[in-house]
Amino acid sequence: MEKSKIEEYKEKLLAAWESLLQKSNEDEIAHVGRERIIVFLVAFILALTLWLMVNLSRDYTLNIELPIQLGNVPAEKALVKDFPSTATVSVTGEGWKLINLYNNPPTINIDVSDAKVDLFDQVQQQMNAMLNINIQRVQPQNLTVQLGDRASKKVPVRSAVTVNFREQYGFLDPPTINPDSVTINGAATLIKNIEEWSTDSVQINNVAKDISQTVPLESSSELINLSHSEVGFEGEVVEYTEGEMQANITTRNLPPGRMVSYSPLAITIKYDVPIEEYTDVQDENPFDVYVSYQQILEDSTGFVTPQIEEKNERYHIRLRSFQPRRVAYFIVLDN
Repeated sequence: MEKSKIEEYKEKLLAAWESLLQKSNEDEIAHVGRERIIVFLVAFILALTLWLMVNLSRDYTLNIELPIQLGNVPAEKALVKDFPSTATVSVTGEGWKLINLYNNPPTINIDVSDAKVDLFDQVQQQMNAMLNINIQRVQPQNLTVQLGDRASKKVPVRSAVTVNFREQYGFLDPPTINPDSVTINGAATLIKNIEEWSTDSVQINNVAKDISQTVPLESSSELINLSHSEVGFEGEVVEYTEGEMQANITTRNLPPGRMVSYSPLAITIKYDVPIEEYTDVQDENPFDVYVSYQQILEDSTGFVTPQIEEKNERYHIRLRSFQPRRVAYFIVLDN
């Protein structure tokens, strides 16, 4: 019994020893694998660094887009014609310097003391501070700068906002723009014919409540500056209902001794009115319907179109239609 227990313990010890040896071998293999990877990465980085140092020390030619900016423009002058915002410059130099130049291109300030600018010369002068970089070519090589007298004027803002209402809804009064004008600034020859400035084309759909939002102004060119870039667009929205009435036709400016009879004597008018005003409008006749005697004198057909005039401007009535559109008339002499 004791012998069998000793054998059992012996077998367990042998199994544990073999397992330990196997784990040690695996750890050693993994350790060797990691060392190889580290050695490979270090060697690769060193090789890449040496390659960059050798190759970027050579001279290369590179085309770079350099921003152009006007400098020293008199306060009373403004550009009449736009000029390029960038120049394509072909430069030659060490790779290291070209990389830095490519990542941080300097802005070229153009001296506009002369109408014609030698862009190649100005680029070369401003790039001389960069050692061992040669300017090979500049495109465009020359610029023509046109300046005119600077002026400013205030013009009204025109709304280009389209509002699509939910059925039976509409503005109570025309929508407002705030501010309703904008000051434009630029060369006098450019702004003299500008009489208004539009908002962007904006569409607002399915409207059934008051509107209050900002709307951008139409973009201007770099030659014209605006005092502000957006305006407020506001409008009170109400629900409308349909009304209908009959109105007799009268004659205006009728000379003495004349009478005019119409057939039919009245027309039917359909209109929209805010629900809140419907009852008040029904209590009075909101429209005058008339024909001027001058219309009759100028007519040769025997039919005229009645004119419709709203009596009370405190109501927000929108005329929809009236029937008939034309009526016959008969002149009666009063003896």
